[in-house]
Amino acid sequence: MTDFDPYAQTSGPIIEGMGRAPRAERRRRRDRGHPAVAPPAGTAAPLFDPGDHVDAGFGRRLGAFILDWLIIFIPGSSLSSFVQLFLAKEPGTCERVDGTTYPCDVLTSDSEGIHGLFLLVLLLFIVFFYFGHLEGRRGGTPGKRIAGLRVIRADTGGPIGMGRAIGRWCVRFVSAAPIFLGYLWMLWDDDKQTWHDKVVRSRVVVR
Repeated sequence: MTDFDPYAQTSGPIIEGMGRAPRAERRRRRDRGHPAVAPPAGTAAPLFDPGDHVDAGFGRRLGAFILDWLIIFIPGSSLSSFVQLFLAKEPGTCERVDGTTYPCDVLTSDSEGIHGLFLLVLLLFIVFFYFGHLEGRRGGTPGKRIAGLRVIRADTGGPIGMGRAIGRWCVRFVSAAPIFLGYLWMLWDDDKQTWHDKVVRSRVVVR
């Protein structure tokens, strides 16, 4: 003969914790009762809250700009000089810094065309890969990565994409035209955005 316990559980498995279901099970039940609401059609769901990130300061962005310039200029000028070594030359005249001239070998007209084509290819590589791909899809150029910065969309916090990155690079010349006023704009802007940031709706944040 067994004793009858009026408080014993009459159905279902006995669960520890005063009869309460585990937290994961309670969450699943709650989710079934409150299905997630899909975002309106035509709107991009944010990858994360852009407000969780800290906007980069002027000094850090300036350091990244200088690093990128050095990374582009030093190898680019070295490649340009290397290519010129193999191009045809003719006797000509060169000018020193003080304005005086001296006889030297200069590129022929055909060689100048070849060298100009090389510079065009190099420029396209810089625009489409260095800025378009690395900054648009990977979040930052090598200079920005070294400085611990990342370029994101101001609305979703995700990558800005290749098209916006190329547009951002083009508008840099507008930002630099009036004594770099477009770059300095971030010093008093509430969102710390330069002109090229505002045009493509981007932010530069700390990684």
